[in-house]
Amino acid sequence: MMKPSTELDEPCFDPCYCEVKESLFHIHCDNKGFINISQITESWSRPFKLYLQRNSMRKLYTNSFLHLNNAVSINLGNNALQDIQTGAFNGLRVLKRLYLHENKLDIFRNDTFLGLESLEYLQADYNVIKRIESGAFRNLSKLRVLILNDNLIPMLPTNLFKSVSLTHLDLRGNRLKVLSYRGMLDHIGRSLMEIQLEENPWNCTCEIVQLKSWLERIPYTALVGDITCETPFHFHGKDLREIKRSKLCPMLSDSEVEASLGIPQLSSSKENAWPTKPSSMLSSFHFTASSVEYKTSNKQPKPTKQPRTRPPIPIICPTGCSCSLHINDLGLTVNCKERGFHNISELLPRPLNAKKLYLSGNLIQKIYRSDFWNFSSLDLLHLGNNRISYVQDGAFINLPNLKSLYLNGNDIERLTPGMFRGLQSLHYLYFEYNLIREIQPAAFSLMPNLKLLFLNDNLLRTLPTDAFPRSDSLCTWEFQPLPLPVAEYPAHGMWHSNLACPWGTVPGREVLCTDQILQLHLCCCLWWLCHPCWWW
Repeated sequence: MMKPSTELDEPCFDPCYCEVKESLFHIHCDNKGFINISQITESWSRPFKLYLQRNSMRKLYTNSFLHLNNAVSINLGNNALQDIQTGAFNGLRVLKRLYLHENKLDIFRNDTFLGLESLEYLQADYNVIKRIESGAFRNLSKLRVLILNDNLIPMLPTNLFKSVSLTHLDLRGNRLKVLSYRGMLDHIGRSLMEIQLEENPWNCTCEIVQLKSWLERIPYTALVGDITCETPFHFHGKDLREIKRSKLCPMLSDSEVEASLGIPQLSSSKENAWPTKPSSMLSSFHFTASSVEYKTSNKQPKPTKQPRTRPPIPIICPTGCSCSLHINDLGLTVNCKERGFHNISELLPRPLNAKKLYLSGNLIQKIYRSDFWNFSSLDLLHLGNNRISYVQDGAFINLPNLKSLYLNGNDIERLTPGMFRGLQSLHYLYFEYNLIREIQPAAFSLMPNLKLLFLNDNLLRTLPTDAFPRSDSLCTWEFQPLPLPVAEYPAHGMWHSNLACPWGTVPGREVLCTDQILQLHLCCCLWWLCHPCWWW
């Protein structure tokens, strides 16, 4: 069935409907009762996206997709998939995005992803994955985004990430207690922009020093989620980054711990080291009681607080959501992901002292000024993967403490200055995978503390000369991929700074560089814009 008023130059497939968006063929076969890929008998000669969510496919068989070899994106979410046979993805050499979320997969074998050498994005959250074999990703050299949150993963094998160069890794909500440095963390780093590790039962003893050391060595522009200790009891609820090494492993010196765990020692010369967080960023990023106490050692230590038998403030949670209390600051994490909300006004009763609000994967289409009237304490707001197409001017005016705002995966077409009124504390802004065609002049001028901005995978063709603030705070613009002719980048007003980008040219001191896979892009020294790339 073809979508009304849409002209198609290729056949569709009944009972699906098809449409053309931005010269790409979209085949919508969601919720059609398919039990096997072989039921899709049509093939297409042009690149296409195939949507197969909410069907009844329990298994993917060998060579299932051979006739669908021009697919660039396949969504198999919410199918109750339990098994992927060897060679199931044979023929999908141009596939870039694969969605396997909300299924019943429990293992990724060494041969699960054979045939997907072009894959860049893999989403497999909300499965029951308990085991990942060490070679599962060995042929995915182009993989950049890996989403594995809300599974049952107890450990990650050595060399799992040896062949990939991830920019985004989401491991939230698993059963991880420790991550090894040698063969695991040492393969993640240079290209990393974001790693999410929250809601794991971290065991903060000697072995966790591996993770703590790695966090101290990665580029400080990488966004790292909270790492809260589960055990032992005296560290329960504390952020790993706030605990001194000597407390984690009191019986050994730093050098002995590193030697026993295989952590390489940092050279006394910092010529080849990655830049770590300067003191100014540490104080703004983790300004907690423990960090202040560490800096002002002349103060008398505070007495140890006795554990409480009940929360000191009542936990009020919106109907249909789940809430958890932060022991360190008595703030709430409010999880309303994938609950079918159409409007933020449906969140009732309003929680007290909410710090993080997750609303991803709902059906929200519009954001209004009145939506956040009782959320002034928020520091993180996640609105990703909704259907948002309208953001009222001043919609975030009541969020003066917000530091991270996720609007990725929506239908937003235009960015205006008024959208960001009130976000004077914002550090991280995510707009990737929208339909953005226009950025108005001075669009980001009302966010003086913005550090990272993600705009990749949109429909931009030109940029206004003063779209971005001339500020030392903005460290990262992520445009990749934006295959625009160089002539369409403004010659003045984009960014004027003394940057030393080792690959690419710096005409007029705007930074242009060439990606190994894509065409010429504006990538501004990729992830580390506000500091010279001297560690390369």
